[in-house]
Amino acid sequence: MIIGLEGVSCVGKSTLAAGLAAQLGDVLTVPCYHHVAPHPSWRPRLDAFTAPAQLANVRMLMRLEALRHRRAARAAAEGRHVVLDRTVDTILAHAHAVGRMAGFDCDAAARDLVLASPLTVPDVTLLLYASPADLAARAASRVDMPSMLYAAPFAAGFYDHFAARPLTGHCHWLDATVAAEQVAEHAATVIAARLPGVPA
Repeated sequence: MIIGLEGVSCVGKSTLAAGLAAQLGDVLTVPCYHHVAPHPSWRPRLDAFTAPAQLANVRMLMRLEALRHRRAARAAAEGRHVVLDRTVDTILAHAHAVGRMAGFDCDAAARDLVLASPLTVPDVTLLLYASPADLAARAASRVDMPSMLYAAPFAAGFYDHFAARPLTGHCHWLDATVAAEQVAEHAATVIAARLPGVPA
């Protein structure tokens, strides 16, 4: 089974990923795009506030998705579970959010670029969400985190993508403001419903 973890920065994806790996056993956790990049030059620019610049970012991210896709496909072929720290939907959600903030729309073009490239779409996506105030409080301890990635306008646009038409066919929203143990329990219930034999 391929499980995607989604949400804006500082919402608890890495914590949940570790919990799922412990719960499911033989799991490959695929790092997010930022951490899978072999060199900083492979990472997209945050100051991409035009449609052409965002589409350039999408192309760059799909280059990284190809690396992630190979890892995920190999593990799935071996019968292992796969946990994706972010999915291709994050690329579209980011482009949508920035476009909404900056007054442009590159959604259709970004979607075309994503669908034309090698990609892994999860069997189920767990989408973590929290209030802007809660996100800001969590981000306060992460001095390396650009504020745009958890700011309210960006978060609103990001989650709007998942409310509209994400690529994933099964997206479950999880309240990340509760204790991490409760988030993990909710996630386990969702997974158990789709994967017989996994304890809820």
